[in-house]
Amino acid sequence: MKKAIRIVMTLVVMWTGLLAGPRVLALSLSVEEPIPKGLVDYLIPRFTLKTRVRFDRVIDNGDLSFTVNPHEGAVSIFKLVGGRTGYLTATEAALEDPSYERFRDWLLSPPGRATISDYREDDRTIAEPVDVKAKAAISVVIVGDLDAGKILSVSHCRRCHKVDRADKYSGMDSSPSFHAMRSFDDWFVRFSIFYTVSPHKALIQVAGSGIDQNPDLIPIAPIKLTFNDINDIVAFVHSLEPLDLGKPVQMNP
Repeated sequence: MKKAIRIVMTLVVMWTGLLAGPRVLALSLSVEEPIPKGLVDYLIPRFTLKTRVRFDRVIDNGDLSFTVNPHEGAVSIFKLVGGRTGYLTATEAALEDPSYERFRDWLLSPPGRATISDYREDDRTIAEPVDVKAKAAISVVIVGDLDAGKILSVSHCRRCHKVDRADKYSGMDSSPSFHAMRSFDDWFVRFSIFYTVSPHKALIQVAGSGIDQNPDLIPIAPIKLTFNDINDIVAFVHSLEPLDLGKPVQMNP
């Protein structure tokens, strides 16, 4: 009887282990002098609370490390009161780890930067977040004919997209209107390469694009365009007033 009980208990333990799945090891994190350990102790719980990502704290040589002596790939995070820069470094193996990427991005985000600024010792600010470099502005050059682009858009695109807001019976509910897409930050890229993504690439042939379709798989006659036509469509979209889609979703820090 005791032997049977032991066998059952062993099976239960094994089954519980299978349900738990493989153990995921957390990245280790160390803090080098003169980085204030209190600052890191202040940052980590707040990051973990938001993301559930945890780190194993070690004395030195962690997968990740806060240091004032950066090596290649180090990311500057804050400036200490004495003027030295605090960096987040990662081993080569940790650089592609999602936990590192989330931690780095959080430290550079508005909530992470605010947390750095909030930390005090003896009612004094210890560190300030580094200035985040603004992304270089992308110059958009319009070379097409917007009138020709409007004709092309009405002829070929209105069956799925609302091209003219006054045209009540055009477009599909599942497809965004041209005016809505014009409000996207990346509208220029979207319209410049729309023929390369589904479902357009199955229906549209652009001469010289290198994208070949099997005509036997297309139930309707393909739409044949040129790169000049694409430029004309982009020019037309550029002339549209972006639709106000409201404020973006606000996230609490």
